[in-house]
Amino acid sequence: MDVMAELKPIGLLYSGGNLRVGQRQLQSLWAAVPEPKADTPNAYLIVEYGVAFSLKDHDLDQAQEWADRAPLFAAKRHDMGEVEFLIGKVAFERGEIERAREQFLIAHTKSEGRAFAGKDERYKRLIG
Repeated sequence: MDVMAELKPIGLLYSGGNLRVGQRQLQSLWAAVPEPKADTPNAYLIVEYGVAFSLKDHDLDQAQEWADRAPLFAAKRHDMGEVEFLIGKVAFERGEIERAREQFLIAHTKSEGRAFAGKDERYKRLIG
């Protein structure tokens, strides 16, 4: 399965503001990824796209569902804090500030601060 090829047209839906259609396609793509999903190259990007679509659509419950899938990939990633950053980002947007802070601290430690480069400054301010 070529996840990147599948994500390209979905990314265009994001750019075009077709968030609900994109979410449905992401859900279908996620369902098509064989188990264990972490063994499929780039499958983690489906989770990142899901969070991005959900947050842009202000669907915080859906964003949480996507973020809950991120830890499946922690062992397969280079463990640079990406998973914790994603979880923290969703927690922050949901108003779960203490949980966001905890996750951001882990992400900051693992990435030596790189996880915050180019990201919303509010996230970094939360950890001081």
